[in-house]
Amino acid sequence: MTALNNSDLFGITASEPTVRVNVYADEIQNKMCHHTGSEWHYIGLIVEDLAHPLLDDILKERYCGVPDELSPFYEKNNGIVHWSKLHSANHKNICSRWFQYILDPKRSGKTFYSYILGINNTTLNHDEFGKADQFNSKYNRFFRTAILYALKSFFPNQKIIIEHIYHETGQQEHNEYFPWHCIFRLKEEKNLIFKCREIEFLPKDHKKCLQSNLIQLCDCILGVSSCILHGLEKSNSSHYREELARIYLPLFKRMIENPRNHKSQFQHSNRMMIRFFPKSKNSVDDPKRFSDQFYAKRTLYFEEQISGQLSFL
Repeated sequence: MTALNNSDLFGITASEPTVRVNVYADEIQNKMCHHTGSEWHYIGLIVEDLAHPLLDDILKERYCGVPDELSPFYEKNNGIVHWSKLHSANHKNICSRWFQYILDPKRSGKTFYSYILGINNTTLNHDEFGKADQFNSKYNRFFRTAILYALKSFFPNQKIIIEHIYHETGQQEHNEYFPWHCIFRLKEEKNLIFKCREIEFLPKDHKKCLQSNLIQLCDCILGVSSCILHGLEKSNSSHYREELARIYLPLFKRMIENPRNHKSQFQHSNRMMIRFFPKSKNSVDDPKRFSDQFYAKRTLYFEEQISGQLSFL
């Protein structure tokens, strides 16, 4: 009876370090690299420590303070920010404020956690996955891997209570397994406790759901990362994306070149990470086909573009 009296409904004692989080997710599918000819899928996660709410700060950055619908600037700051549809200075400015916030550890050091997993579909051994609906088969497995790695890296040696997992609406919403299978499998992991049974799908429109602000932020982080990795594609509005990529590039370089640099000015170690898989195509019976296949360093083609080594696409 003593053990029960000292623990809550989840079996957590008062002395155990515990963190409660929300997870926000988005993806990029079938991204072709014009420089290497390889095809990539990207999974982006933002983890919000509910003791230090990220959403509150992101709203303040969006509206340059407390939202005021009577302000003449309210509508300019209330647009839906979508990386691939960044066609106005107003939307670019919102994204710029978000990026500047992330780059400043004095403001975001306790609130912003992000992880991107890039999957090289060209190098991936497709025999690992079912022949039917291969994308969702791959996505389900790597999404689970990404969540597990991110949570264990961000909050080591802590009990982690996952209140919600949010994902942007898309084809995964209609998959037979995706909404529940990830949580079902991860419930067996030590120190992970789920209060949700299924992934919740959110629209991009923050006017319909406040949490969609963080779905938009996740989209922007994925978009700028993909741009820095693969290079900028020229269009009538690409100068907005180029400006934002230049802002984010210094942080991204540190994550690629020194992923565990604890002395970085951005304090990104174990808080903002990017990894890729696989290094090479291995057979399904290779015991090291997973453990030795994750890596961090890649050529940044956007950096080569702005240095004059490559022309813009």
